[in-house]
Amino acid sequence: MKRSWIGLIVLTLFVVSACASGTGGKTAAGSTNEDAPVSASPTEKATETTQEEIELTIFKYGGVTLTNTEVETYFKPVEKKFPHIKIKLLDIPEGDPIEPLITAGTIPDLIFGGGYAELKEKDLIADLAPLKEKYGYDESRLKPEVVSAINQSSEGNQFPFSINLPVLYVNKDIFDRFNEPYINEVKTWDEIIGIASRLTRSEGGVQYVGIDLSPTRLGSGLSLDIIDPVTGQAAVTNEQWTKVFKTLEQLYAIPGFVQGEDYRHDDKDDVFYADQNLALYTHNLAQLVGPLEELRQQGVTLNWDFAPHPNFEEALGTSVEINVHRFAITKGGQYQDEAYQVLNELLSDEVQRLVSRNGRVSVLNNPELELEYGADIEVLKGKTIENIFKADPRELNAENANERKITKYIGEAAADLAIRGVDVNTALRTAADKINKDLETLGKTK
Repeated sequence: MKRSWIGLIVLTLFVVSACASGTGGKTAAGSTNEDAPVSASPTEKATETTQEEIELTIFKYGGVTLTNTEVETYFKPVEKKFPHIKIKLLDIPEGDPIEPLITAGTIPDLIFGGGYAELKEKDLIADLAPLKEKYGYDESRLKPEVVSAINQSSEGNQFPFSINLPVLYVNKDIFDRFNEPYINEVKTWDEIIGIASRLTRSEGGVQYVGIDLSPTRLGSGLSLDIIDPVTGQAAVTNEQWTKVFKTLEQLYAIPGFVQGEDYRHDDKDDVFYADQNLALYTHNLAQLVGPLEELRQQGVTLNWDFAPHPNFEEALGTSVEINVHRFAITKGGQYQDEAYQVLNELLSDEVQRLVSRNGRVSVLNNPELELEYGADIEVLKGKTIENIFKADPRELNAENANERKITKYIGEAAADLAIRGVDVNTALRTAADKINKDLETLGKTK
């Protein structure tokens, strides 16, 4: 999603920040100090570095949302602890490349986003090992799945900030209209498609759609590779990818789902709350809570709730590969020591409590923070928050720098299946051929 809606969530955070700073909330499990960050004794270490006034800049990479309001809110306790450090989010259009900045000599200090394989390929990531040795790093305070994701996907060279969990959004009005019970237990995709088939119907001139699913989200629920990590070739013609596309085939076969050339019902930013004809919507928290809160502030009332994220039978109780929003320190940055201390402070209980209470999921291994999730977001009051946490994120596959460049062919295969009458096996073989052709070209251009 490209909209910077999340900033709207944090309009009230300045009051929240003051309250959080003064209430002295409960200590995280395993912590000895409420505001203890991950590394050991950062304040003591900080005195060893220069106290000259400096500015640390942040570059957003890979379409991850971070707003000026969020930066001001979440970094406020950090700047209080390190008054000589100011944090600035670079005013660069979302999606713009980082290379022109580097070429011009304007090296951002911090990079926010995923895409480690691409950043490493561009030689933009600083090695954190010396800084961890210098300042300490206690990853025992982090959730195990976060530690695994950071170590496995970024060689430990990115700092976790929050988790962007997926969830199933429910339009309760559509469920009520057609007397369908709400969903509060984890269900299989087959069960969800059964529900969706009962909710996909035309009534009163409105075409209601039960759910829409993307092949990559389904594949992520089984931790499927698109590129084989061993052979470097397409890995989309196996039994598991066939299962994913057989599931899509069931969805597309529901009467009323495919309408001429139109088979996508969740490809717009406002699909869940604009026309309000989509009963179930699978999406991440960070992309939708903001717009829903904005609508509430505008006086728009929507009858919705959370349901647990589904999966295939063999993976029930898990959702998709974990999506950790993270920071990296830029290679060649002038203030790498200060940047490390700042990132470490973002993992303090004080900041992570703000993170949780305002619509992001904390990376700390502290169940109490989950209980506080969304507590200061008005639109989340009365929602079934516990449903968010009934499906655990899956371990992250190793990133491939080329994967984002060829994922489009999985979408094209879904279109072949939905509107072109192509069978599953042929659609996947065609996708594999296109992927391998592009991979060969990409290999020659390196």
